[in-house]
Amino acid sequence: MRAPQPEPPIPGSFATPSLLAWIVNGKYVMSLPLYRIEADLKACGATISRQDMANWMMNVHARWLAKVHERMKVELLSHVRIHADETTVQVLKEPNREAKKKSRMWLFCSARCDVPVYVFEYHETRRKGVAQEFLAGWSGTLTTDGYKPYFNLGNPNIANTACLVHVRRYFAQIVKIAGGGAKAASAASVALEARRRIDAMFQGRLQVRRHGAGCQVYFVKSVFRV
Repeated sequence: MRAPQPEPPIPGSFATPSLLAWIVNGKYVMSLPLYRIEADLKACGATISRQDMANWMMNVHARWLAKVHERMKVELLSHVRIHADETTVQVLKEPNREAKKKSRMWLFCSARCDVPVYVFEYHETRRKGVAQEFLAGWSGTLTTDGYKPYFNLGNPNIANTACLVHVRRYFAQIVKIAGGGAKAASAASVALEARRRIDAMFQGRLQVRRHGAGCQVYFVKSVFRV
């Protein structure tokens, strides 16, 4: 007596779930190009072309991973705190685009204190509309770098908070232009004081992580002198 054969993840293909998972892990976690995975399989006695694997990856995304991506986005937008950033990427042989043109990989993620959710989205540009479309209808606190469009999304329900690492750079630059810490201190520089307070907050955060939330009130009072 033989049990019915399970439905394959890709109809008409011999690719098993474990094989697809292994290729996905190799390419997207271990950063191995498909031609190296092809050579690795060949060394094990399995002949699978990189073209087949590329088609499998696109098929897996269309059939399965796109649904996971959408569900992760729904989960992320249920949070009241979101962080956002973007970085340049170069895509070879992209239709109607020169290889030297830089595209953008956008990241929207949850705060450290929440359920970890990381949603990556590829777009050709850094236009403001990408964040607007992703966060449409959302309300909460958005933490980003100093990229101005993040602070002009046209959504009154979004409260913007800048990343303190980026904020600190501006104060540090002012102190440097003023001639350094000693000269800034003699002039009672507001920028120097701001830099010191941000540094104190960073140190306080490290102490809280080490010793627990019980010392949090002490560090808040020491930083803001309340």
